[in-house]
Amino acid sequence: MQLSSMVLAMKDEGIRLRRELHRIPETAFTEYKTQAFILEYLAPLKPDKLEKLAGTGVKAVFFSPNAKQTVAFRADMDALPIEEWTEATYASEHPGKMHACGHDGHMAVALMLASIVSVNRNSLSSNIVLLFQPGEEGGAGARKMIEDGALREPAVERIYALHLWPGLRHGQLGVRRGTFMAQSCGFDLTVLGKSAHGAKPEQGIDAVVAAAELISVLQTVVSRSTSPDEPVVLTIGMIHGGEARNIICDKVVMSGTLRTFSNEMREQIMERIGKILAGFEVATGITTEFKEVQLYYSVENPLDMTEEFQLLVKDDLAPMQHLMIGEDFSFYQQEIPGLFFFVGVGEYSGFPPLHSPHFDFNEEALLYGLEAYCRLLGLSQA
Repeated sequence: MQLSSMVLAMKDEGIRLRRELHRIPETAFTEYKTQAFILEYLAPLKPDKLEKLAGTGVKAVFFSPNAKQTVAFRADMDALPIEEWTEATYASEHPGKMHACGHDGHMAVALMLASIVSVNRNSLSSNIVLLFQPGEEGGAGARKMIEDGALREPAVERIYALHLWPGLRHGQLGVRRGTFMAQSCGFDLTVLGKSAHGAKPEQGIDAVVAAAELISVLQTVVSRSTSPDEPVVLTIGMIHGGEARNIICDKVVMSGTLRTFSNEMREQIMERIGKILAGFEVATGITTEFKEVQLYYSVENPLDMTEEFQLLVKDDLAPMQHLMIGEDFSFYQQEIPGLFFFVGVGEYSGFPPLHSPHFDFNEEALLYGLEAYCRLLGLSQA
């Protein structure tokens, strides 16, 4: 995609912003230094409104005298609890924390956009709302931003967000019409048995043995209870239980995630899990407790917004398949029309994936995201 001179002029600033933010990663709802950095950068741009939301989030509003609508752009702020292994000169200064999902790049794009909007606001046909959102990584920060008024005063009519993606080559854009990313439902499953001495297993009810069998059976829920044509993933990611090697364990706690593309399929899977648990209780004497922890809706891109985006960036657009990953941008889409797309940062085969301690990228890719945003606002005719 050809970049406009206006966007190319932001190259050095974009690199600087991304690296400054990369140095100060903070996990969900602790993004205080990040918030301070964003507020300090935005203030001289003289937004008409600048406020804190969701504790550590930021909302900036630029009004246009010719506005026919209000458009928002979301940038997530939080980092991951990962020790960085990149050895970059701008590596994380916070031990055990790293921007391994590209959120530093997302913020840099939004801040560059703020600079451009600030000097062009009188020529815009839209009011612009920039949302810097905490807690995307499992914290449902989008929901908290909405509750605090992210989409009100002014009333936002459309919202956009981008995400860096190693699966696309450098600078390439990716989007999908309709269902794009999966509904994500976390859950905790507790198996309760009866403790006894390890030499007297007949006196107890072994929660470890029951949990081990239960995990195996749960893996058949997808393979034997759903169509192979229906994308579904059920994963047990954590298991904790037991106090000593010679004690029959009376409690095991498992945590997992269910990924589907519809409420109907999620309900079908949950019903099947409930029946399995009831049967295990009868068969083994255990009792179980099942709790849904967090639900992210499917990311659904509207037809009209997708077609508009495709026309604007058609010279370098990659078709995308369904993705089983979750994204809390879907909370905004539950309120208003919203479009989510990817910006490629892949450089070579085996490029480090998102959430890797080795993840890094060529910051020039950020300019392609900025170009797309500017084209959506009618600011770039490259």
